[in-house]
Amino acid sequence: MNSIVITTLETERLILRPPTLSDAEAIERFVSDRRVAETTALIPHPYPPGGAAEWIDRAERAWQEGRIAAFMICLRGDGELVGAIALAKTPEEEVELGYWIGVPHWGNGYATEALRRVLEYAFDDLSLKRLATYHFAHNPASGRVMEKAGL
Repeated sequence: MNSIVITTLETERLILRPPTLSDAEAIERFVSDRRVAETTALIPHPYPPGGAAEWIDRAERAWQEGRIAAFMICLRGDGELVGAIALAKTPEEEVELGYWIGVPHWGNGYATEALRRVLEYAFDDLSLKRLATYHFAHNPASGRVMEKAGL
């Protein structure tokens, strides 16, 4: 993931775009829900006030350094933020993929649609040979998302 260009990706129903500080309030609202935090490895609960702005700042710097490609998952049309998805280089130089969807938007297929598009981006545009992702046993819905996306 060297020299990646900050970009926006599109699907039939979604716009996947880089995070901006204007997203911080919505991010904090969604990830402060224990149900979202319980489905991810890196989101703490309770989520700290100001944590989203810090994450956005770190993500922007990491993207410029070629260590992450973080996207906000937004609906086409009104641009409503529904979640996030990211590719991130680990200290071991592997690339991991992670995502979350805000609870009010669960069950609409947004995660699968976003994941398919990011996988296309990872393999076709970034020429990755492999990436890693996993889900918790207590979150089989995420496993189904991965299966539907071809993983």
